[in-house]
Amino acid sequence: MADDKSDKTVLEGVGAYFLSIVEASQDCIRVISADGVVEYMNAQGQALFEIQDFEGRNRRRYWPDMWTAESRDTVEQALHAAMAGHPSSFRAFCPTAQGSPRWWETTVSPILEDGRVIRVLATSRDISNERTAEVHRLLLVNELNHRVKNTLATVQSIAQQSLRNAGVDPSVRDALEGRLMAIAATHNVLTDQNWSAASLRQIVDGSVTPYRASPTQLTITGQDLRVSPKPAVVMALAFHELAINALKYGALSAPGGHVDIRWSVQPDDQLYIEWAERGGPPVRPPERRGFGSRIVQLALPGELGGAVDVDYRAEGLRCTIRSPLAALDKVDAFMPLG
Repeated sequence: MADDKSDKTVLEGVGAYFLSIVEASQDCIRVISADGVVEYMNAQGQALFEIQDFEGRNRRRYWPDMWTAESRDTVEQALHAAMAGHPSSFRAFCPTAQGSPRWWETTVSPILEDGRVIRVLATSRDISNERTAEVHRLLLVNELNHRVKNTLATVQSIAQQSLRNAGVDPSVRDALEGRLMAIAATHNVLTDQNWSAASLRQIVDGSVTPYRASPTQLTITGQDLRVSPKPAVVMALAFHELAINALKYGALSAPGGHVDIRWSVQPDDQLYIEWAERGGPPVRPPERRGFGSRIVQLALPGELGGAVDVDYRAEGLRCTIRSPLAALDKVDAFMPLG
């Protein structure tokens, strides 16, 4: 262990009270000189890093050199920032002196005297167990995503074969398969984001693009937003139903038809989405409300806590969706990407 006399000499400008606090800490605490070398490490730090001869082998070593090659640049950047007066923190890998693998969360702060940085204080906490648990959790999530994806593919195959063999009308079969595909596509987007959120642009693009005959039939504009998992699935189904309706009866059924999808966040924190069709055959209101209408006009506003208006204009269907951002269950359900 370090010699108490030399430790106090290094820290005499800070005081014995500070030294007593540092020695009582359960974290590794180092004092680093203005030129980046380690002047002091508390007893707990030496124990955590399994250092048996701090005085002979570690004192006066350049601190970034004590980390692995992969972590060295991160450590050096934090050191330079602290010397410039800016505290920072990082997570990095560094084995102990005995070779035991460890992950550390380290905070680096400037020590000031008369307004200038004279030393740096670096505090490291062992987060190896936390890191291991996180890696294990990600493995389980990835395995679950893989199995759910396989299950969806199995359901699609069973539905396809069952409906075909039962002689069900092809339009009914195609509608069910399309809805399953919309859910599967959204699931893939959410899987890529570890089920934290999905991109609104990807939801719209994946639900509508497969049904356009050419790129000129579709325009999608709006700042990309993140949508939490539950509303993401409902939105995917709703846009899928709008696209299918346009393919059967609206703008996507005609070579010169066009669908314009745009959204924006209004000043009153309202998400505003507009679906506008033009160039298709004359539009007529449906005689009855089907599954698609219930998804768009009932399920979607219910999930988003907003309102949906469908206007069957003769020149082309127009659907508007308004949703207060704060009305969603999760505060971060809609957030700008990037």
